[in-house]
Parts: sequence; structure tokens; C-alpha cells
Amino acid sequence: MRAFTLFALVASLLVPSSVLGQRRAAQENQENSGETASAPPTIRDLPQVVERLQSEDADQVREAIDQLVVIDDAQVIEPIATLLRSGQSDHLTDHALAALGSLKKVEGIEVLTEFTHHRRPGARRRAYHALAAIEDARVVPILEAGLRDSDRGIRGVAAIALGERGATDSLELLFRAFERNVVEAAIAIGQLAPNEAVDRYNGFLGNEPLGVMLSGYEHLLRRDDISLETKTAIVERLGEVAGVMVRRFLQSYLNTFPERFRRRDREVRELRDLVRDTMVRIPEQASGETIRPGGAS
Repeated sequence: MRAFTLFALVASLLVPSSVLGQRRAAQENQENSGETASAPPTIRDLPQVVERLQSEDADQVREAIDQLVVIDDAQVIEPIATLLRSGQSDHLTDHALAALGSLKKVEGIEVLTEFTHHRRPGARRRAYHALAAIEDARVVPILEAGLRDSDRGIRGVAAIALGERGATDSLELLFRAFERNVVEAAIAIGQLAPNEAVDRYNGFLGNEPLGVMLSGYEHLLRRDDISLETKTAIVERLGEVAGVMVRRFLQSYLNTFPERFRRRDREVRELRDLVRDTMVRIPEQASGETIRPGGAS
């Protein structure tokens, strides 16, 4: 409570006095008129809220969409889908797609899939974001198709979503996407690749921006299902690359090791020592070294 009060005080100091005056006036008007905050809508209010979706006032339609999200019931999906299919402004279309993402209902998969083919990249991107939030096996092949979308941002959204879902069967497609410069696929590969696939990922080292490669290595090194032998090989490869960026990366990784080890943790201790020794051999600032855009050094 004390922290909240301090936060509120600091926030109030950052708000212009004119805005604060407007807020106080609005509060006084509400108190004088006897108005009270309305209760949040429930499923019983669905017919009235759906009716407001037919309004010609975009603000009312937007508010109705928000109320459907508050109701949070599978029955609200069909009205939103009908609204989307009726053809709306870009603003309302994006808002409705975002609402489906907030609801995370499997009933929204069909209309969201339709919008992954929308003419506008922004709408397609929001459709993929919404699909990524839904836990259903039907979503994975749709996300895989997103790896081939013409929009670079959508390809990245699809790659990240596949990694976060643990879609190991999509690993081959993610490697192909990485070969086609979908840099976000590095993160997904780091999350999904088994020990035997790490050598394939290592093959990109030196050909892809170092920062991109490190985003995948970060996940590989911190996964419990990756063997210490594989992790040792990764550290040794990074030691060959060297550079300030690698040093900082290894320092961050070194901080994840415990300060004390049990007797049976000999191999973990050896890996820790390798990380430390590799890091200290790399100068804190190499002579003439520059960092190129994109993360390579």
C-alpha cells in the first residue's frame, strides 16, 4: 500500500496541472449529478451489447467490442466474427482482431484464419498474434504458413509463436525460414532444437549476425534438456569468435551458475570454469572493434 501511494504521488507530479484540473472537475460533476460507475457487463447483457455493434458511431462499436471482451464467454466470438466479415474500417478491424486475441477462444480460430489472408499486413499480423494466443493443435499449421508470408514482421511473429508453443515438429520449417533470413527463427530454434540439431545451428555462426545467433544460443545454454557436452561445444565455438559481444554474453551466462556446487556437480563446475576462462581471455574492448547494425561485431 505504501509503495502504491508513493507511485501515485510521483505519477501525479508528472501530470500537467491542466489535466489534473480537468479530472477534478469531471469528478465533481459526477458527484454533483449522483452518477456512479456502471457494473461490468455479463453474459445477460450480451443482446444489448451486440446491438451496439450495429451503431454507425465507431466509438460506440469500439466500446461494445471492449464490453464483449469483459463478458469473456465463447458466445461473444460469433458477433465479433460477424462484425469483421461485414467489412469495417482498418481501425475497427484491428481492434476486433486484438479482442479475439485477448479472448483466446478456440471458437475464434476460423475467422482469424480467414484474416491471415487479408490484403493488409497489419490485419494479418494481428490475426497471427491472436491465433498464437489460442491453445489448440489446429493453430500450429496456420503459424507454419505464416513463415512464408510476404510480410517480414508476420514471418517473425509466426517463428516466435512456434518456439513459444514448443512446436518441435516445426523445427525443420524453422531452419528453412532461418536460411531465408527470418532472424526470429533463431530464438525458436534455440527453444526447440534437440542436442543432435545444435551442430546444424552452429553452421550458421559466422554467416549470420552475431547478435541473432546469440539469441538462439541464450535459450540453448539455459535449457536443462541440452547436455553439458553440447553446451561445452557451444562455449568453445563462441570462444573462437571472441569479441566484446561474446564476452558480455558469456558474462551474463556465467551469472546463471550457482556460487556453490554439490560434489556430484563436477561437470557443471567444469562448464562454469570454461565459461569464465573463455570470457577472461577476451579483451573488454578489442582494438578497433566496431559493432555493425544487426548485431554482428
